[in-house]
Amino acid sequence: MTPPISKDWWLAAALSTATVPATMAQNPSGASGGSGSGVVTAVAPGGQVTAGSDVMVVGSSIVPGQRLRTNATGVLHVLFMDQSALTLGPDSELSIDEFRFDPATRQGQIRLGLAQGVLRVVGGQISKNTPTTIKTAHGTVEILGGITMVEVNGQSSTANFLFGQQMRATDNNGNSQTVSRPGFLTVLSNNNPPSEPKPVPPEYLFGVTKRLEYPPTGGTTAGNPNPPPAGGGSLLSTGNAGGTGASKPGDTLANDRLKNVVDYTVKNNPTQLLKSLLGTGLVQNQS
Repeated sequence: MTPPISKDWWLAAALSTATVPATMAQNPSGASGGSGSGVVTAVAPGGQVTAGSDVMVVGSSIVPGQRLRTNATGVLHVLFMDQSALTLGPDSELSIDEFRFDPATRQGQIRLGLAQGVLRVVGGQISKNTPTTIKTAHGTVEILGGITMVEVNGQSSTANFLFGQQMRATDNNGNSQTVSRPGFLTVLSNNNPPSEPKPVPPEYLFGVTKRLEYPPTGGTTAGNPNPPPAGGGSLLSTGNAGGTGASKPGDTLANDRLKNVVDYTVKNNPTQLLKSLLGTGLVQNQS
């Protein structure tokens, strides 16, 4: 039986959807005056992110065919036109293989390729009906209406399902595992089928999410002790399969609630990892 979703996962979803300023969510491509599929909304100060010979900055357009690379201190946040979002960690390489979106029907397709490093994806309108696909050297990860982190190294790809409807991991031989429990992971490798889903160890989750912050290796306390107010609007679906749902809390979370729920003590309570999910050290768009 799938365990109930804790308030921590609700909070993770609410906060992740509040990461990007509302003005960017309305018209991502307008920031750079282009017609891209998305826009860079945050970069780590001092780090470098490139797409070919171009250095990416806040407001740069994201278009299919780009290959994004970060250096050892580079962290990048992107908002797509359907309000999907991704955060790319340091020493990572990601290709934007496909982005199609029809605002009238809210249908489309997102396909990404993660060659190395760590990536967090927060699903938007497209992923409520069509899974967002992340291709790695070891297989494919599909995310339906939720939040997932994928880490790729030379030996394996680890897919962490943090929130939403479901995640499916398929190796290059066609073997697959479907994860519908938030807080579970599966591992893809060259020589074995996808591992049985197991709970994400708090220490592992903390280590990976710290790489999405700035500085990636700094400190033992996650996030900013004064979080910004969460944005309004509906939260992501919490059903364990497509087309199902669950009751949701209020459309807004008061700032005092954030402070009461989140425990910043790393050693005593893994709840503080939710702050790490946001990568609050990034520089937000100032336009």
